[in-house]
Amino acid sequence: MSYLDSNPRVSWANAFESGIRTQAAADLEEAGCQVQTSGAKSGGCYGDEYTPVYSAIRLMEREQPLLAAVGHWLSLADTPAANQHLDDVADAVLALYVAKTPEWTTYRKARKERVEALIQARMMQERNDMDGSRPLWQPLEVCFYCQEYMGVRLIAKNWIQDGWHKEWAKLGDILAALESEAMEPIYQVVKKTNRLYKKAA
Repeated sequence: MSYLDSNPRVSWANAFESGIRTQAAADLEEAGCQVQTSGAKSGGCYGDEYTPVYSAIRLMEREQPLLAAVGHWLSLADTPAANQHLDDVADAVLALYVAKTPEWTTYRKARKERVEALIQARMMQERNDMDGSRPLWQPLEVCFYCQEYMGVRLIAKNWIQDGWHKEWAKLGDILAALESEAMEPIYQVVKKTNRLYKKAA
């Protein structure tokens, strides 16, 4: 039995790249039944070591659908399974941003549209940086994304003057908090499962 990846986002993705979704293993395990995932009676279940992670995700989908949407968006890269959650995650980030920004009601329509475009850009940066190794986007890249994909124009040379650096940082904090909350149950499952695998080795 292989150990689960210690990066919860990678483990999340691996759970969806395995064969366990097509079988009842995850449902049986969640119901407290004994699940055989090796040997002659294990069936065609590949990647079965990620069954506990998949079960945890299924539970989150039912009990905390917003956090599950965040996890899917961040972990499943550019797939239909992730992209279907884009609007839900963007709306959640915007709601949290508004809650942290009393002056939101005084913003002009154009500034609100730019903030919403920045949310999409920040979400894309965070999703593309699965393991924290990619360089962070610079103002020029952020502004290019907003113009090219959102149709919203921001001036890179006025990034600090217009205060976008503060908004970008605030959005990063919001997404980091959402990611932490979504990944904590997966982190705990991975930690517990790897401990059990180690004892059984």
